[in-house]
Amino acid sequence: MDKNDMMKGLQKMAKKPEKKDSPKVESPRAAAPEAEKPKAVGRPKKHEPYEKTTVTFPAELMGKLRMLCLYDDRQIREVLEEALGNYIADYEKQHGAIRVPPRFREGSKK
Repeated sequence: MDKNDMMKGLQKMAKKPEKKDSPKVESPRAAAPEAEKPKAVGRPKKHEPYEKTTVTFPAELMGKLRMLCLYDDRQIREVLEEALGNYIADYEKQHGAIRVPPRFREGSKK
């Protein structure tokens, strides 16, 4: 048996048999009216006004953050943005306004 015969045999085994008499079933999501579609989950598609970054937290803190987000039905980004905004506002009350150079106001465009 040569290489080509072996590959053809493997391809035949990998193919799934076709089901001829199975009726097509529409997914419940496709059949649902516009008002009843479930809320989108996952990451938002557009990040236009935002700048992406990566942070690392202890597992216990991250677990608590996730639970807060579940309780409040909010995204992690929303909770962190609010908390960080409050922290910066408190800092500025004590130390004065933080000057941000234009290159940091425009995002990380290189």
